[in-house]
Order: sequence, then structure tokens, then C-alpha cells
Amino acid sequence: MTDTNEIAYLEKTLSQLTKAYKKLSSNITDQDYNFKSLQKYMVEYKSELDKFEVYDYQQTLSMIDKRGFAQVMEREQVRKLIESPYFGRFDFLYHGDHPSEAETIYIGRFGFADEEGTQLIYDWRAPICNMYYEFEIGEAYYIAMDQRFSGELIKKRQIKIENSKLQYVLDSSLTIQDEVLQQTLTQHANDKMKTIVTSIQREQNNIVRNESAYNVIIQGVAGSGKTAVALHRIAYYLYKFRDTLRAERIFILSPNKVFSDYISTVLPELGEEPIRSFTLDELTANLLPAAVTFRSFEEETKEILSNPDGALASRAKMKGNYPFVQKLQSFLADLDLKLLEYENISIVGIVLQADYLQGRFLQYRKEPVVTRLELMADDIIQVLKSKWDREGKLPSKNEVIKRLKKRLLFSSPLAIYRAFTETLGENSFKFSKKRFEFNDVYPYLFVQLYFKGIKQYELVQHFVLDEMQDYSPIQYAVLSKVFTCKRTIIGDFSQALLPYETISKEAFEAMFHNLEYVELTTTYRSSYEIAMYSKKFMRNGEIHPIARHGKEPKEWIYSTLEQMLKQVHENAMNDYRTTAIICKTEKDLQFLQEHLNIPFTLLDGQTEKFETGLLLTTIQYAKGLEFDAVIVPFVNETNYRTEFDRGLLYIVSTRAMHELTVLVDQEAPSPLL
Repeated sequence: MTDTNEIAYLEKTLSQLTKAYKKLSSNITDQDYNFKSLQKYMVEYKSELDKFEVYDYQQTLSMIDKRGFAQVMEREQVRKLIESPYFGRFDFLYHGDHPSEAETIYIGRFGFADEEGTQLIYDWRAPICNMYYEFEIGEAYYIAMDQRFSGELIKKRQIKIENSKLQYVLDSSLTIQDEVLQQTLTQHANDKMKTIVTSIQREQNNIVRNESAYNVIIQGVAGSGKTAVALHRIAYYLYKFRDTLRAERIFILSPNKVFSDYISTVLPELGEEPIRSFTLDELTANLLPAAVTFRSFEEETKEILSNPDGALASRAKMKGNYPFVQKLQSFLADLDLKLLEYENISIVGIVLQADYLQGRFLQYRKEPVVTRLELMADDIIQVLKSKWDREGKLPSKNEVIKRLKKRLLFSSPLAIYRAFTETLGENSFKFSKKRFEFNDVYPYLFVQLYFKGIKQYELVQHFVLDEMQDYSPIQYAVLSKVFTCKRTIIGDFSQALLPYETISKEAFEAMFHNLEYVELTTTYRSSYEIAMYSKKFMRNGEIHPIARHGKEPKEWIYSTLEQMLKQVHENAMNDYRTTAIICKTEKDLQFLQEHLNIPFTLLDGQTEKFETGLLLTTIQYAKGLEFDAVIVPFVNETNYRTEFDRGLLYIVSTRAMHELTVLVDQEAPSPLL
């Protein structure tokens, strides 16, 4: 039986929300009328208005426009609250208070107060609401304004409201929370990632509200909610630091455009402005000089996946780990001692000793070489002025810089990088028609950083990077200089897409200071059966599925490609919202593309929007996404045989929420099964 007090409180809250919605609508209509009237007046009396009046009216229009926009945003929040005002309640008794003075807190996606200022709903990010996620019934506390407020949680409830109707009220315990979480997880996949604000778990909440660490690295198993946690962390920061942090100053680096679209609604659903995501290729195009081009990361990854033992994979592999960064750093440190020719320079009859010049050059070693030469030129001109006997003409700063540049062993970052690659062995560097391979781009940018500096995103206040395992240490070395702000970096080492060692926990610890490394080992995406099946493909670490049971994964044997196609069709004909056929190679994908005779959507590098229905894709583009059902074709000893391939099977099998079908070649089955 539903608590009558809860029904009464919901009715009261909905009444106040409806009142607020009507008032905001009326205000918006009035603002619109005022804006148009003033615009019309300015046009009609343009010739009679002096410039000061025009300026005043323009300022008024701007103010009306800003106020109107803010009210439209507020009305949208109120509309969402009318649908589902809150999802939880807790009663908190401060130490020293009488039991009758316990404070009742209703927690929702946004805060809301009535006209008298009474807080009817608290924003989930408010300091007091941390107790809802952090504590069970009993002793509890929260921190606000640098003070600790202690007391006791005497009631805690989970509440579900849909379309303004109360669905259930449950007095919360860990058991009940698990049941509610399982109900949430049994729903079908959607075309967009959902907010997890109603079901944030304690370990996730700790990451969301972490304000102390400058760099947070989240190592989360497949389906642990790590991307959602990172986005909720951003929403929390936007709420907590709303006076100084702006949505447009947050930079999200995501694996591809489909993934960007998939996560695009999370922040707006939490009442924040959308944040544009960028791919690594888009960022790289902004960092490289316009005079050169590069082969995209996407294209290079595609080739490496199709030929993991090829020459391109070998070149990328040698530049993919942390020892490579150390090798390049060591080369540049040695170069510092010989880059500037060790000899005297004579200017207007004054001799500048080689020792002095070398000393000045090394004195400024924290600066790029080009900046060092400029600083040296300033020093040299001061020396010349102090010793000049007024005969001849003193050179300008630019003339001094030109003379110093002529004494450099290498005159450009490219020349230095070429010299470095010669130490790596033959065929380690391919550069033709001013075009880099992607595996050379970030090592080159690291050299550019040394020689003349690099573009910095100084206005960015928080940097988020997803799929951390697919970035190499040299890329992190450059990105750490480009984005010097706080960082949230997320991924799963077991889901590495590239067939060689890239980043590791140890490399992160060596490269980043003030780092907090957290692990999420519980998976919420897949059913217990699918998660346990996937576990055998994990490269390392632990995975703990929650006890949401479903169908056992199927391994269907085929003897001919015709039979496999029939199996694909049979499994694709289901009632799920999303079913994905996930291939390893482009060649396999093209075969299915030509032979499937049911409607499907291709998900590849050109796709910008995540669609529901039947999807055909490769592992490269399925990463980070989830589907109700997954079909894995062409599971044979050619496609899946190495330890690297084992990791790919882990990626592909953990995309499935409810159903997983693996199609195995009878003649040449994968030894990994």
C-alpha cells in the first residue's frame, strides 16, 4: 500500500511545479513581446535616436535576451521535473536535535523551491544529498562550507515517478537497492546513453564528487558505468563551481563521432548545456602545422587491425610504449648540449665567448629552442650595449636571432625528428609529400614542443579523455602540455584495440603528478551469464557481475558461409531495440554488407548518429557502445587466435546486454573458445 503522505507530498510538489511553469511561460511571452516592441521602436525612430540612446536600447535588448534565455532553460527543467520530480527521500536528524525536528530531503535531478523559498526538491549534487549515496540508515554526515554536519539517517526511500504518477515507494536497504538496480538494468538499450543519477553506486559517487585530485584515472571494466560516471562528474563540477566553470570550457576527447552522439544527451538531461566532443583526428588537425598533413588515426587503426603483423603495425608498435618516450626525452636532452655550435661569435668587434653562449642557451632550457634564442638575443644586446665603443651600428634583435639560428645543428623540428628516427633503425619513419603516418604525428609534436612550442588550450578548464587504453604514452606526453587543466581519464586496459603495448598504470604514474587511480570492477551492463562468459577473454584484472540473470551465450557452429548467413538472419530477427552484428575486419563486414537480405544500418567512420534496429559494424566502432543483442560472426582461427585477439573477443562479447551469439567455423574454430 502506498504511503498517503508520499501521495500528498507529490501532489503538493506537482501543484507548485505547474504554478512555476505557468508563471515562467507568461514571463517568457512578456519578454518576447518587450523585445520585439523595442526592436520595432528602434527601427521606426532610427533617425531621431542619438548614439547614446541607441547604445542604451541595445544594452536593454541584450539584457532581455539573456533573461529570456535563462527563463526558457529554467522552464525546461521545471517541465522535466513535472514528469518525474524526484527519485529518493531521506530523513536526517542532526546531533542534538529532538526526533521531531528531523529534516526531510527529497532528491531529484534539479533543485526546486516554491515562491516562499521553501526547498521542495534538492539537486542530487547538493552537499547534503551526498548522504543518500554514501550512507545506509544510521550515523551519517555531510560537508558543506568546509564544515562537517553530523547526525543520523533515520529514513531512506527510493521513489519512482513516471509521467507525474507515483509508481512505487520503497524503504531502502542494500537488498532493495539491488532489486531496483536490476529493474533499471533489465530495460532495453536506447539510442542514447542514460543518466545514472537514480542508481549511482557508492564507489561511483566517490569518483563523481572527488575534488582533490588534479588527475583522476578511472580503470573500469566493461559495463562498469565509467563513461557515465565521468559525465556525472562533469555535471557535479558544473554545479559545484558554477560561478567559475563554464560548459564551453570543458573538452571531451572521444573515440568517434557515433560515441559522441551516444553520450550527447547525458549532460542536458542533468540540466547542463551540451558539451561538444572531439575525436583525436579533429584535435590533431588543430595541433599540426598547416603545411603538413597526416593519415588519420581511424584509417591507420583499421589497417593495423586487418594486418597486425604488417610493417605499419611494426612502426606503430616501436613508438607505442613508455620506453619510447624515455628514448625521445633522452635524445633531446643529449641534443641540448650540441644543438648550438660551440664557437665564439664576433659582433661589431665584440667577441662573445662560446662558453657564455652555451651557458645562456642551457640557462633557458625550460623554454622551447626558438624562445631561448629570443631571450639570448636580449642578453647579447645588453652585453653589446655595455661594451660598445660607438663604432659601427648595433644589430637589431632579429639580426642577432638570425645569426644564432645559423649556428643550430638542426633548423626545424622535422630535421630533429628525422635524426631521431635514424636511431630507431631502417624503415621506422615514412614521410612523403608532406604527409605523416599517424604513429609519427605525436612524436613529431613532442619535438615541436621542444623546438618551438605548441598550441595550448588555455581556456579549457577540464579535460576528459575516454578509451584511455588506445592512446600511447607519447600522445599523453603531448596532451598534458596542450591541456594543463584538471583531467578525468577513463578506460579499460583489457579493452585495448591495438595489438601492442601502449599506456599502463605505471606509465601514468611516471607521467602525471597529483594522480588518483581508481578501479571499478562491478559490471552493470551484461547479464550474469554473458559477463561470466566474457570473463575468460579478459587480459588481466577482475570483473564482478551483478546477479541479473538471463540467457546463456550461444556458440553456433557453421560449416559453410551460407549456413553462417542463415544463422545471422535467424538471430537478427528478434524484438530487441538494438542488435549489433560485430565483425573483426572490414573484409568480413563487406561480405555481410553484400549478402544480408534484411534491413540494417551500417555503423562506421562516416556515421554520426547512433541508430536503433539492426546494426552492422566492426569492433573498432562498437567500442564504448552497448546493444541488447550481439552477433559475432566469422569466429575462426584466422580472426581469433592470439592473445591480442582474446582481448578483441572480450570487447565484442561485453557489448551485449541481454543476448550473445557467437558463430564458430566448424572447419577452423578459434582456439580461444
